[in-house]
Amino acid sequence: MSEQASRRAWTVVLFAFVAIDGAIIQARGALVPVFKDVFPVTESQLGLVTPVGTVGFVLAMLVFGTASGRIDIKRFLVISVAATIGSVLLLGLSPTYLLLLVFFGIRSFSTGIFRSLDRSVLSHLYPNSRARVLSLHTMIWAVGATLGPLLVTVVMWEFSWRVTYLVLAVALVPVLVALWRLDRPDSLDNERSLELDDVRVLLREPAIYGMAIALVFVGSMESVFFNWLPYYAEGLFSENVANLTLSIYLAAYVPGRLAFSYLAERYRFSDLLVGVGVVLVVAMYAALVHAAGPTLLALIFVIGFFISGLFPTLISMGIESRPSFTGPVNVIANVAAQTGFFIAPATVGVIAEATTIGTAMSLQIGLASALVVIAIALKLGPLAGQSAPKQA
Repeated sequence: MSEQASRRAWTVVLFAFVAIDGAIIQARGALVPVFKDVFPVTESQLGLVTPVGTVGFVLAMLVFGTASGRIDIKRFLVISVAATIGSVLLLGLSPTYLLLLVFFGIRSFSTGIFRSLDRSVLSHLYPNSRARVLSLHTMIWAVGATLGPLLVTVVMWEFSWRVTYLVLAVALVPVLVALWRLDRPDSLDNERSLELDDVRVLLREPAIYGMAIALVFVGSMESVFFNWLPYYAEGLFSENVANLTLSIYLAAYVPGRLAFSYLAERYRFSDLLVGVGVVLVVAMYAALVHAAGPTLLALIFVIGFFISGLFPTLISMGIESRPSFTGPVNVIANVAAQTGFFIAPATVGVIAEATTIGTAMSLQIGLASALVVIAIALKLGPLAGQSAPKQA
């Protein structure tokens, strides 16, 4: 196989897995109201779904992402896909809510192995267009994520919610076969692992510590919508419309991330962060305080469009500052974002149980406002001299 054909094949496999990963994660969000009906649980307990998955994902990131330069990346990608297939099947067989949470943790760990390494491969395959390719990578995740809740809706017309996980597991089998047959890219020889001294060096880099701080808030906002949007919408719309709100939100990620794949190569990262943050504060306030009916659905799409660009923009900012440490920067970015995933959904669950889900969701406005403050501080401070990435 020629070098160009090999690069294309790797790209297809990596993108295919991340698309199915998106569907798996967002099927979970769409099933949260179903879990409340199937298992006798409170809102606080429902709020544990995302944090439990976060623990497994972060653990995999810390173990494998930091060792990206020492391990056989292809071998562990294969192991990850195989383990994900098995764990997804277990999710569909969960007899109790406790075991469901355990299997969410196992699934997240399995997937986390792949996600701790895939950006390293893409970064070395496309050294001259990292920002754009990594944004497209996250856009493909959004395509799968949009389909996840729709898959739940279609499956539950005729079958149990458990069939959703059977379909997703089967979809991963061709990815496993294709990955098994690929040769390891030679460019991965340049990848470096993360040592303790490297952590200190990387976290002194303004683009990297700025990325990490901002991603805690981005992860918080995303995880609240992923976990709670359908549940929140149940009190505002009919059941059918409520089930579609998460798909509306996630559908906006596709054009949003496509747009940001170009914007990230044309404008300074800090400028994008400030502009997007301001739009989100206004849109969040309008949606969660004033809007109703079709206007609320339109604002949900707007929020999804703009919030979708934050993670790829921030991780591109970090990687561009230290491209030889793609794997370690990916770890720092994901651990930061997953910190938000761990804290925010559970916090909303506790507030919702004490008050109402509407009151709890207003936390999003505060999170967006905090992101704006951070973005402005970075723009005027350590990132004042930052330039946009060079176009390929």
